[in-house]
Amino acid sequence: MKKVAVIGAGFTGLASAVELVNKGFQVSIFEASDQAGGLAGGFYPPMNSSWKWKLESYYHHVFTNDADIIRLAKMVGSPVLIKKPITNSFVLNQEIQMDSPISLLRFSGISLFSRLRMGVGLALLKMIPNGLFLERYRVVDSLPLLLGKEGYRVVWEKLLRAKFGPYIDQVNLAWFWGRVSKRTKNLGYFEGGFAGLVEKIVEYIEKKGGRVRVESEIATVRSTETRNDEDGGTRDDPADSFAVRRAGGGVLVDEERFDAVVMTIPAPSVERLVQGINFPKIDYLWGQTLILETSQKLLQGYWLNILEDDWPFLVMVDQANFIDKKYYGGSHLVYLGNYLPKGHKQLKMSKEELLSLYAPFIKKVNKYFSKKKIKNLFLFRSPYAQPVFPVNYAQKNPEMRSPVEGVYLANMSMVYPYDRGTNYAVKMGVEVARMIINDLNNK
Repeated sequence: MKKVAVIGAGFTGLASAVELVNKGFQVSIFEASDQAGGLAGGFYPPMNSSWKWKLESYYHHVFTNDADIIRLAKMVGSPVLIKKPITNSFVLNQEIQMDSPISLLRFSGISLFSRLRMGVGLALLKMIPNGLFLERYRVVDSLPLLLGKEGYRVVWEKLLRAKFGPYIDQVNLAWFWGRVSKRTKNLGYFEGGFAGLVEKIVEYIEKKGGRVRVESEIATVRSTETRNDEDGGTRDDPADSFAVRRAGGGVLVDEERFDAVVMTIPAPSVERLVQGINFPKIDYLWGQTLILETSQKLLQGYWLNILEDDWPFLVMVDQANFIDKKYYGGSHLVYLGNYLPKGHKQLKMSKEELLSLYAPFIKKVNKYFSKKKIKNLFLFRSPYAQPVFPVNYAQKNPEMRSPVEGVYLANMSMVYPYDRGTNYAVKMGVEVARMIINDLNNK
């Protein structure tokens, strides 16, 4: 039986493992953290929790056209729950709904002509079946022409600047097309949250004979080859910690031989760990969420984009305005989300310091906000959460078959032109698994 190792138990790794075990391969997933799920992993409060479902560390949902993850969820017995939450924007000091053509036409913050022009431009983008050809253009140059200068200045420039900060000038238009073209008004979720879906996937893999090894950061991977020392002797070729090298007919992971290895961890981590693999040099942003568990309803809708200058966070999301709060002990769970460049001052702040920074801005959204009604604070940070795709990135995007024999690549920087997201992680995981199946069966 062919053996395959999967490094990383996010949705790419899990989806690839499902595809492989379905074809009779022996699969081991190695995950450094204490749970599977990657950025979609969930948590309970540390003590005396009345929550019935876990909450994601970073806000998550699926769109109704996310066929790949919906298909996987159905396969493992976790069908999608379709909801119709409200998406709003905070602009002109008020929470305004702008998630449909009708609500956009009602927005008085820009002229009627600008509203119509922006609506036509967005409609044109959604009509394009494959927008990869747009990657030659930058969003800062193209969107004012496509959506109108006023609409770009009031809405889209603020969103893009809040998300990408110093990297806004690099972002290409194909990435923006990917964000716009796939969005749907109705959203999906899973019973028990994404953590519930992850548990079902892990159970499925293990029932098929696979293994999911959490808290298993690889210590050493050694080649079976030998090389000459300068003094004329020979010794085993040493591998750096968590490095993957050629192993003549296979790859050794902590001295365990596999016929193939899939690297699903972030590109910079792969480069440090695998000799002979180089990804395109792009910038990445950290993901950060401060989550308030509160008895107070702070938002009218589920999602609130911040369209104001100089705010310390870019989005507010209230899970209880999407999924019934009965699953969370009757609490509202409000994410304050950010993407931040490495070294940003917020990345050094405690959750209490962040709350003090954010509180005056939360009060602008809801003047009745009170710290006294906060039951718990949770803070999560992850590096490499958002890749920044520059113009003509497709020419640089690496192949799944790496230059190192037996090592395959499938991570978030390769889902381009689509943005990071669980659906495209699943799609990529299935694709790389099918490639491995074909390669190993034809050896």
